[in-house]
Amino acid sequence: MKRVASTIVALGLGLVGCDNGKMHQHPPDSSRDAYVAPWWTPEPAEAKNWDIQVHAPFDLSASRAMYIVDLWAVATATTIDYGDGSPVTVPAGALAGKVAELKAAGAKVICRVGTGAIKLTDPDASKFPGFAATPPDRPTAPAAGSVIGWSTSDPMQRLLDIRTASRPLWETRMEKRFDLAKQLGCDGIEHDWIYTIAADSGFTIEVPEQVAFGVAVAALAHDRELSSGMQNGTQNGLIDGFAGHFDWLLLERCGEFDDCDLARPFINLRKAVFALDYDTDIDGLPLSTGLTCPRQVAGMIEDGIVKDTNLSSTFRYPCVP
Repeated sequence: MKRVASTIVALGLGLVGCDNGKMHQHPPDSSRDAYVAPWWTPEPAEAKNWDIQVHAPFDLSASRAMYIVDLWAVATATTIDYGDGSPVTVPAGALAGKVAELKAAGAKVICRVGTGAIKLTDPDASKFPGFAATPPDRPTAPAAGSVIGWSTSDPMQRLLDIRTASRPLWETRMEKRFDLAKQLGCDGIEHDWIYTIAADSGFTIEVPEQVAFGVAVAALAHDRELSSGMQNGTQNGLIDGFAGHFDWLLLERCGEFDDCDLARPFINLRKAVFALDYDTDIDGLPLSTGLTCPRQVAGMIEDGIVKDTNLSSTFRYPCVP
């Protein structure tokens, strides 16, 4: 997800997630020192030697503390049963078997999971209400009863309807993705496009609905003893509350936008902030690491890198050696 500008009134959050009638109670922020979670909760600089590769070409041979990889790329051939008599066949991904290999080498493996958006080419896309090969896109409204909204910068990637009344129509499908991540041995989930309120989705999302969705998906990962990583969200004023529910933050382009200090709520809780800048700016023009890295460091980011915009093995530059 590439960051999008928006202005939303900030809320102070001290929340408990509720999903399908099940309450998810987690310790308050003040108990972080006393409570030991059964999932990975990285502190700043604990995994600064990290990388993210979600598109080819791949090269996972370097020894890293953490790799972020795409769920479908590391999937082994399997079947997902939805209890409706129509299971989904998941083909082996380009990196099938790599999770175990990376973990054996000592790396934490985080699986990027489309949480607030899906790709129409995803193996399970047909399980989301309103699926079509070419569903309506802006400015045409999503079809009635569809949870599939408008596209991101990728026309094949569609934002989901995270409104409270709509979530029961598709949340169990998303939970199957989390189950697969657990089955594959992923140590955690990086929630891709979790922060849809800042995007042009085709649905009118209210602040409380975005809050409830974020808290719920963090809890669903924790229910499976998976580390839960928030993606972006700093520019809209809700990060203070979310920092207490997510274990770490993946923040894109903060060096470019010079707003890395917005990640302070995570830093103040001694939670890792994985800053991710790119070798080109948001308009596609070359961007110097000599500009972005000093801004990351000035914002107290200890886990920042610069990558190619394709997020492949083509380019990686660590901002803090």
